[in-house]
Amino acid sequence: MSSDAGSAPVKPSPWKRAEDGWITLCLSDDLQEGMCKGYDLQGLGRDDVFVTRQDGRVFCYINSCPHWPQATLPWKKDAYLDSTKKWIMCYGHGALFTIDQGLCVEGPCFGERLTAIPLRQRLGMMEIYLSNVFLL
Repeated sequence: MSSDAGSAPVKPSPWKRAEDGWITLCLSDDLQEGMCKGYDLQGLGRDDVFVTRQDGRVFCYINSCPHWPQATLPWKKDAYLDSTKKWIMCYGHGALFTIDQGLCVEGPCFGERLTAIPLRQRLGMMEIYLSNVFLL
């Protein structure tokens, strides 16, 4: 790979968008009940989106608190849930969000929502759709 003098090579993104616009994240079985996992889709060293499984259903959100856009939610990698694993928590602001709707029920952004991302499970894979979604 060659590069112009003074410019660093561009790291290719590992995430490939299928012809129909869906992006495969992982095997569906990789996300167990009560688990949360973040994904760095842009290769910038921080998770852009995260997925969680609760009561057999899977939800995906942009990793950004509505109280302070671009503020990431977890205090460490994949730590999106509170200690009870019943709420999504912004560790920077203490906000609590419902897992199924991303609705803030406690904290400085009360009544606001996380940005939900369309998600499907197909052929044993978990896929998201990012058409018209702005990643921070």
